Amino acid sequence: MSTTVTAPPRTAAPRSTVKWGWFAVAIAVGLIVGLMPTPQGLTHNAQLVLAIIAFSIVLWATEVMNNGIASILMMALLIAIAKVPPPKALSGFADPAFWTLLAVLYYGFAMRKTGLAERISYWILSLFPGSYAGILSAFFVIGLVLAMGIPSMTVRTSIMAPIAWALVQTLGLKPRSRGSALIMITVVEMAVVPGLAFELGSLNGPVVIKMFGDKHIPLTQGGYFEVMALPTLILCGLILLLNQLLLKPEAPLSASREFARGKLAALGSFKRQELITAIIVVASIFLWATQSTPNQTRLHPYPSFVIGMVALAVFALAGIIQDGDIAHGISWTLMLFLGGIFGLQTVVPDNKITDWLAGMMVPQVQALVSTPILLLVLLGLVMLALRWLDPTAFIALPLVFLPLAEPLAKAGIPPLVLTAPLLLCSAPFWMTYMNFWIAMGDGLTAKQAWDRGQLFLLACLYAVAAIIATIVGVFYWRMIGVF
Repeated sequence: MSTTVTAPPRTAAPRSTVKWGWFAVAIAVGLIVGLMPTPQGLTHNAQLVLAIIAFSIVLWATEVMNNGIASILMMALLIAIAKVPPPKALSGFADPAFWTLLAVLYYGFAMRKTGLAERISYWILSLFPGSYAGILSAFFVIGLVLAMGIPSMTVRTSIMAPIAWALVQTLGLKPRSRGSALIMITVVEMAVVPGLAFELGSLNGPVVIKMFGDKHIPLTQGGYFEVMALPTLILCGLILLLNQLLLKPEAPLSASREFARGKLAALGSFKRQELITAIIVVASIFLWATQSTPNQTRLHPYPSFVIGMVALAVFALAGIIQDGDIAHGISWTLMLFLGGIFGLQTVVPDNKITDWLAGMMVPQVQALVSTPILLLVLLGLVMLALRWLDPTAFIALPLVFLPLAEPLAKAGIPPLVLTAPLLLCSAPFWMTYMNFWIAMGDGLTAKQAWDRGQLFLLACLYAVAAIIATIVGVFYWRMIGVF
């Protein structure tokens, strides 16, 4: 049975009109920010940097043009208008986080190309009962396991969502029924959220690595996992529970496991390239976890991006990644886009914008330092609010972290604890533009999986669950002595 539904064709003229309309809005937003009176504590050049970022955010949110091209345009404007030195404007492409991401995205491609990711997914799905709870629990485990080898939430969604949609169709669930919406929205969440438990389990990971590197703060996979694993699992558990309680399907489900078993059988025996891919992924995870840091000597001194680069060469030697795959195996739109974003984490502090933000934020935050729960909940709410403006979270994360990291560390709140609520609250989806993976699921199903009311309800439940996970996390972090 087909796993996709073809959407009706659209005419180009209305889309072109809307595109130019949003482009005009982006220009207007940039001009307003750039021409308003320069705020106290901010230089005119820094104001121009903010104007160019505001212009770019509108382009990214509305997808007026390819997001990679919009990122290139942003870097050009930073150099031409804000007089940012080219080495700084383009610094994102020289950052280790960029190369870590580039390498590990090919891991996900290799797992998908060889069929290893599908085999793991169907095998796990075959182990769980055919009830709603069983199916959703299976997809949680699938998301968690795939996150260990596939850092891209986009790749995980592209693997898990078609499997889920095929299952929905096989079960005969009606379009936009509560059962269909429950499975599809929750599966997209399970493709995204479990990866937050691992430093390289999501695209936020390289952003976090870059933030910590800019502040010269040591960061290890073990330390990250210690802080993030339990709150992430709590968030996932709450999503699974609340979604089923408040979007109760029309009727109970009791399905056969033959769907998953049949798909697993169709894949045939375990292939040589799958085995090689599995060995590379497992070996890389082990090497990432045993890397030495300035404060801790462990098995070896090689950084994550070097391990990934060598693994990429092994994939090529084994014939898993071939010449044509270099161009099409990963999204170069994403890489160009993130290259610009990573560069902002140099440009923004260099123009003293973080100092300016710190002057506004620190006095407000310091009043809450004595009550860490309220402080961290507030930061989570700030992230949820910023995601209306930043459809990626890649700007919002450093925007909040960089000004607050040092003052909060001095007040006894470690940088990883500061980062945790920002990550937990980083994937809301009240509107599809806020969450690319929800948009993927919507497109995959030709808008047949859920309606807007169902999406809004589960988005509210995600936000509530993220805040609860943050609160529980405070007690957990205190219990293990993190702060």
